[in-house]
Amino acid sequence: MIVYITMLLISILFIFIGNKLSRKWQKVICYILASLPFFLVSAFRHNLGTDYGKRYVYTFNEMLKGRSAEDLKLETGYFQLINICSLITHEYYIIFVVSSAIIIGLIMFTIFNKSKNPILSVIIFLLAGFFFDSLNIMRQYLAMSFIIFGYRFLTGKKRFWILYALCVIVAASMHSTAIVMLVLLLFPKKMLASPIWVLPCAISVLALNENLFTILPMFIENTRFAQYLTNQFAQGEISVLFIAENLCFYLLMYYIYRKNKKIDNIQEEDKLLLNIQACALLTMVAGSCHMLFIRVALYFSVFQIISVPYYISKISTDEVVKDIKKISFSKIDITKHAKFIQPTITVLVVLCFLFAFTRTNILVNTNEVVPYRTILNKDLVIK
Repeated sequence: MIVYITMLLISILFIFIGNKLSRKWQKVICYILASLPFFLVSAFRHNLGTDYGKRYVYTFNEMLKGRSAEDLKLETGYFQLINICSLITHEYYIIFVVSSAIIIGLIMFTIFNKSKNPILSVIIFLLAGFFFDSLNIMRQYLAMSFIIFGYRFLTGKKRFWILYALCVIVAASMHSTAIVMLVLLLFPKKMLASPIWVLPCAISVLALNENLFTILPMFIENTRFAQYLTNQFAQGEISVLFIAENLCFYLLMYYIYRKNKKIDNIQEEDKLLLNIQACALLTMVAGSCHMLFIRVALYFSVFQIISVPYYISKISTDEVVKDIKKISFSKIDITKHAKFIQPTITVLVVLCFLFAFTRTNILVNTNEVVPYRTILNKDLVIK
């Protein structure tokens, strides 16, 4: 774990320095240096993650033997990416180097351009398990990185719907499940994620999960995902930890949204990010019906690297002070300490992610990325 901790600390250091600088070119250099540790750890890993050898190394070698994308059950975009990599070298490690450059590059670029708190975003990227997931389900993270990059086209004074749709198409050429993210085109205009229907829906799915699974085959039985109906993934999983985590962030965001609406401080980005978080919650809950929904949930939950810092930055401290005073029947007045509200919530959020990270990636090692091994020295094991 020391490699990942060092990687995070170095990244935070360069972001901190970059934030203090005034000239754009100096900031750019610092942000590139902040991204470099994540790239190096990802690009030059060896035999990390459950799919490293049996999926990615195997696919690369089989493609060199002349097998087609259809034979290997690969989307066209990813297959062509392998072809391009093979023009550079026939050594399998090249696919990890190139894929890491795309994943880390696009995600970090979005963090530095769109996050209200890049340091917090980078912490979430690691502690929420997204970086570790990217070392395992690399092909899906290639798709997710294009979706995250496309987020920039959904916000701002000028929105470029076609460019976002193009990002989704490129993403779907890497992993076809990414096509569901076209739904984001419907999200910026209206807040659709009211607890009035989100919470009852979530509870209903949990209660009826076995019956809902019988509906799934009609949608995927004639697709490449039909394997999920018969193999070891042909079942659901109630991930209490991640459902609770997504529920907490959804309720926090909705509370902040309501308070900002009260003072007429709502932008379209508020609606977009809250809608995305609601989808993250609902698809994670739907994972109790089938594991495929948990994979879909990742497309929505990865936006937490942007949405959590964004909503924390929009906390109305005056409204929080009023609510605490109201709940305590005027016995507690924290007006003098209002400036500590945002930092306190930030710390609590980090602790929440840290708890989940400890449970899934330290105590259990879900993604099998510890201890760290590198292609530069295959005999070296760093715990």
